[in-house]
Amino acid sequence: MERQDIEVFLALAEELHFARTAERLHVSAATVSQTITKLERRFGAPLFRRTTRRVELTPLGRQFLDDLRPAYAQVQAAIAIATAAGQGITGRLELGYMSAAVAQIVLPLADAFRDRMPGCQVAIRETALADLFGPLRRAEVDLSVLPLPADEPDLTVGPVLLSEPAMLAVPREHPLACRPHVSHDDLAGETVFFADDLPGYWIDHHLPVRDRTILTVPGFQEILAYVTSGHGVAIVGTQTERLYPRPGLTCVPIAGGTRFDYALLWRTDRLNAVADAFLSHVTN
Repeated sequence: MERQDIEVFLALAEELHFARTAERLHVSAATVSQTITKLERRFGAPLFRRTTRRVELTPLGRQFLDDLRPAYAQVQAAIAIATAAGQGITGRLELGYMSAAVAQIVLPLADAFRDRMPGCQVAIRETALADLFGPLRRAEVDLSVLPLPADEPDLTVGPVLLSEPAMLAVPREHPLACRPHVSHDDLAGETVFFADDLPGYWIDHHLPVRDRTILTVPGFQEILAYVTSGHGVAIVGTQTERLYPRPGLTCVPIAGGTRFDYALLWRTDRLNAVADAFLSHVTN
């Protein structure tokens, strides 16, 4: 059997839909149909039952799937190992991230990368908001998923992995808490909390108003504590209410399409083979 024949059968066995299988494999529906017909001729019996409403595996198709899937996975793993070894792609990737919502994206990506590159390991490390670029510059991580903007001459910004609307975190009794949305102009005169040591351009990007009072504290949890206790407000992502809930805290949408984007970053002069392979895995 040709490799394409196997991939077509396995994909159709999962999708049970010719058009979706064709779209997934980037081939025509006719190619999928012809491939399955060829296999059925070879085996002398149908692998799928087709009607105008549904596609389902026959008993022979189910048996073939159960026998083929683990064997094909072993072949794919062997190919991946040989390819990685031949290209020198082995080792450990130290992957940084910031925020719980990003962790929910990073972990599946890391798992899928390990499946594709069995010679590689991935370790994740949380980065503090007050030390965004430190782990990269200290070479503690190879790549890091961080909130933008990142206008740093020694760092390269890669693909965005998460984008979420910005919200204003306020105490429930705050006058803005009952508003359907707020604008940046509404923040004039408010005390707005940010983490220590954030670049000035980062604060300007998220708080583009002149009449403002900024206070900085060690980290994100401290920001939420001060806001909840009525000391000020903070600009946060939509994940805050879901992943960092606090009694007495509410989040109001910020009008104007303001967003938090989280992108992969790396040191421009330091991108090893494993990190480069992970980038290719994410973007392809």
